[in-house]
Amino acid sequence: MKSNWTIPTLAFCAAGLLGLQSAHAFPARAPDGEPIVETRDEPVHHVILENDYVTVMRVMILPGQRTMWHEQHLDYVNTHISGSPVKIEYIGQPVKTAVMETGHIRFGPHQGKSEVDRITNTGTTLNHQVAFEIKKDGPENFGGDDRAKVAGFTLALDKPTVRGWHVKLEPGQSTGVYTQKGPGVRVIFSGNRLLLTSGDKKVTQDTIQAADAFLLEPGTRSITNAGNTTLEFNEYELK
Repeated sequence: MKSNWTIPTLAFCAAGLLGLQSAHAFPARAPDGEPIVETRDEPVHHVILENDYVTVMRVMILPGQRTMWHEQHLDYVNTHISGSPVKIEYIGQPVKTAVMETGHIRFGPHQGKSEVDRITNTGTTLNHQVAFEIKKDGPENFGGDDRAKVAGFTLALDKPTVRGWHVKLEPGQSTGVYTQKGPGVRVIFSGNRLLLTSGDKKVTQDTIQAADAFLLEPGTRSITNAGNTTLEFNEYELK
């Protein structure tokens, strides 16, 4: 799994468009008169999990549906559960077209600047994403590593504020023990049951399904596929 979609940057600054006063200030309305909202307030961006470090959203755009103009000023990681072709509109820039490919990751490097866009699903199937904003400027130097020696893990995202891995385990397979040092997020692609064994040998069992998301606390653990089908997920850790 590789990150393969980057979006052109629309930067606002204090001396720039509409005399904005801070890195994440934005006008109340777009040039077409439509309102601009923060990403978490956009109606198809549903906040499902949140802590001091991340806001996790489930994004669902029906075929032909268009989002509101929405503003982003935080680094943003988007996992495409079910992709589609899209039209991307920006203020003051040409309209773009792209494909959100199922299983891929998009990283939005919005920290320190404000960007506004509007997305239309131009395909014939639901566009389903699990996305999270990183709420604090980073990196915060939690000290994690690249997990290159952890079974089942393949590095899929490596940015200044976050790393991400794609993990694939067949029934009965385990990652072995690994340590997460920063806060994190897990997004499920497939599977129905996993076992989590903590550093103190305590075992918990989770029943899961595609598109589930979980907040992850730092700690030492191993993961075993305790189901009857392939387990695949992405795991992210803040730097």
